[in-house]
Amino acid sequence: MGRIRLSDIAEAAGVSTASVSNALNHKMGINPEKAEEIRQLAAQMGYLVAEEDKRKRMRFIVYKKHGKVVMDTAFFAQLFEGVQDECRRLSCDLIINHVRAGDDVSRLTDMPLLVLATEMDHGDLDPFRNVGHPVLLLDSDFRYEPFSNVTIDNCEAGYMAAKHLVAMGHRKIGFLDSALTFNNMEDRFAGFSQALAERGLSPFSRVKLEPTVEGANRDMRAYLVKKPDLPTAFFAGNDIIAVGVSMALKKAGYRLPGDLSIIGMDDMPMCQVVEPTLSTIRVDKQRLGSTAVARLLQMMDGQTQVQRTRLGVGVIERDSVLSL
Repeated sequence: MGRIRLSDIAEAAGVSTASVSNALNHKMGINPEKAEEIRQLAAQMGYLVAEEDKRKRMRFIVYKKHGKVVMDTAFFAQLFEGVQDECRRLSCDLIINHVRAGDDVSRLTDMPLLVLATEMDHGDLDPFRNVGHPVLLLDSDFRYEPFSNVTIDNCEAGYMAAKHLVAMGHRKIGFLDSALTFNNMEDRFAGFSQALAERGLSPFSRVKLEPTVEGANRDMRAYLVKKPDLPTAFFAGNDIIAVGVSMALKKAGYRLPGDLSIIGMDDMPMCQVVEPTLSTIRVDKQRLGSTAVARLLQMMDGQTQVQRTRLGVGVIERDSVLSL
């Protein structure tokens, strides 16, 4: 057989030559699954040269159990940007696959894996055990599982939020939680509770809400109908919940922060456009992504010891917390 051309691959794959070129060069503009199919077809046809095969590559699995935490938000956009920029900087090919709970992932375990584990629980890890390649979990800390991971220090985040509210004079402090359980939220509550306990306090309330702006707004309005005894301040497990709850409180006639203070988590852009501007816990989202890529590359180079990397956080003071 003569030299294989892009047009030959395009004809076999049923796509344009431009799509083949984008797939082989790992460029945007083509569905990730289709791009991988084209690369595999090209290899079968003998197109990919040995030098191409030597390039480092990893697969980024974006795992969604319900899609109410892993959404098209600024948090994940910046995290993904960190992953992509670091791969580009280190000349590592990146293949992105979006996976739903229950999907067959066996065909995706053919190379080192970076798995976005935000919405995962222990059972969801089963398909990624003993796959024969390094696996790194991103944005969730499974302490008793044999997987390396890179996460935010969520316990520290909760601790710092509670410490800040106490320093501002608050003693009746509640936690705005996700109605959908996931590790990060549990760790934030643990750190929050620890900081209060060290100061002779305990969580005033723990309100569970859907972790979307609309859902948190709806669920908080339903909660307020019951006329509960409210704290003077809330720590919201993320900024999205904080914004939804703030909307509900203002609709019900509460003044923020005059009647009730609130601090969020993640420092998303929305924090600076809501009224009042939202105090929050800052997270370096891009660094979270880039650190995960660097760590997985170390594992690909033979560093097999399980490591758990937690990135530090910090308090950002704005206008939503009143000093008592």
